This record gives sequence, C-alpha cells and structure tokens, in this order.
Amino acid sequence: MKKMNGKHVAVRVVSFFIAAVLLAGSFPTSNAKTKSNLPMYKIKINKQCCTVTVYKRVKGEYKPKKAMICSPGYATPIGTFPLGAKMRWHTLMGASYGQYCTRITGRVLFHSVWYYSCNSAAQCYREYNRLGTLASHGCVRLTVGDAKWIYENVPSGTPVTIYNSPKPGPLGKPKAIKVNGYCGWDPTDPGAGNPYKKKKPVIRGVKKSRTIKYGKKFNAKKGVTAVNSTGCDATKLVKTDVYYYLKFLNRYVWAYNVNTRNPGQYKVTYMITDELGRKAKKTTKVKVLCKGQK
Repeated sequence: MKKMNGKHVAVRVVSFFIAAVLLAGSFPTSNAKTKSNLPMYKIKINKQCCTVTVYKRVKGEYKPKKAMICSPGYATPIGTFPLGAKMRWHTLMGASYGQYCTRITGRVLFHSVWYYSCNSAAQCYREYNRLGTLASHGCVRLTVGDAKWIYENVPSGTPVTIYNSPKPGPLGKPKAIKVNGYCGWDPTDPGAGNPYKKKKPVIRGVKKSRTIKYGKKFNAKKGVTAVNSTGCDATKLVKTDVYYYLKFLNRYVWAYNVNTRNPGQYKVTYMITDELGRKAKKTTKVKVLCKGQK
C-alpha cells in the first residue's frame, strides 16, 4: 500500500469537508426555520367590497383574525405592497388631517376619516358616514379604532394585498357605525374626551304593564323603537325574551311568546346590543285575562 504524506492527507480532508457542505446544501431547509421567518400578519383589502381582512400567523398558517370596514377610492392601486412608515397625525389632501396613519405605498395610507385640524373633536362626520363606500382619493380610510389597531399592532414590512372581489372575505363585511349629527368625534376613538363613551342605546315605547284580552292578537314589538349610542335608529337590533309565571313553582319560566289563549302573568324583556357593544334593557309585565273576563 502506498503511504500518503501529510500533504495528501490535508487535501483529502479538505475535499471531504467541501463535499459534505455541498451535500448538506442540496437538502431543503427545515419547515420550522422557514415558517419562523414568515411575517406575523398579512392584510388583504377588498377594494370592491370596501373591506379589510387581517390574517395572523398561527403555527405557520395564516388565519383570519379581524375584519374592518373601509373606504378606499377609485385611485387605490391593485397589487401587493409592504407596509411603510407610521405617523400619529399626518397631513392629507388640502387642509385635512388623518389619525393613526400607516403607509401602504407612495401616498396611499391607512388612516382615519379626515379632520379639519389635528384635533380629535374636529372630524368631518359626513365623510365618516360614508365609510364602507368608495370615498377617498386613493388612501384607505378606517374608523379610528381600526386605524389605531393597525398602527399599534401590525409592523412595517407586513405585506398588504389590494384586490377586487364580490366576496368581502372570510369574516364578511362589518356593519358601518353611523353618527347622527355633528359631534366631531369618531365614536370608536378611545380618547378620554370622547363624548360617545358616556352614551348608551335607548329603548322606547315599553310600558310598565299591559293587560290583554283572551285570544286577542299581541305583538310584543309593536310601538317599540330604539336608538343606538350614536343616536341612529336601531329598532331592528331589539330582541325580546318572554317568561310565564308558574304559580306552583312561584317563579317565571321561559316561554316562546305571549300566548293570549293561556291566561296568566307574562314578563317581556327587551334587549339591545348596539354596534359599539353598548347594552340596554327594559321589562314590561303582560297580564292575559281569562276567557270572558273584562
């Protein structure tokens, strides 16, 4: 056997090392490492439906986390862009200003509905009530609550895809919160001076008690109306629960409705939870007379 000198041994070792490195590089990188480099969030803006859907990475998969109503514009570009700089207040077109601004691309930003000045009490309420429609010059308008959430939670560099589809997204399109008359504040603004914080929905037309003749038609919601925390009609949000008093149990039990062919004492509770999550409740007692009783 031929004896190898030190030089030959060194060459063999180096060759083996290079081969090992090349061989290792031919295999794919592990899933765990690849997934760890993925961004935490992805955002999709459906321009046609005026809806924003935020997706969050969970165990390497993106799942829809939050849906927002928005107002893009005809000039809002289609494509995918990395989120850019963030600005607490920023000048918009003309003498107008936006809160919680996050750059999407170029001059296109996420921001609140515009204000007449850098003042939380100076928002244009007519433009606020257009949320959910194509209304901007290209930026993507949001409620203050939603703009603030993106500003504080979604980092720069996050991919944002703007597209058109008749389907709003996996979480649907949130209902717009309208305001009634000028207040100057966005109702979702968490600022300490927001007057909407002290407001609650109101249910009207509920009497303390009622007496119904046997067999007479009874509509529990007839004459009952409601307004939400922003002063807009919310009658459609009113729900009812009906209870019937059982003497032998000495308590009320749930009933499907007020059965005017089943005499006795009923209790009807009217409830509402409005678009801001505020609640109100009223109760009336309904006495159904026995047959022939006046």
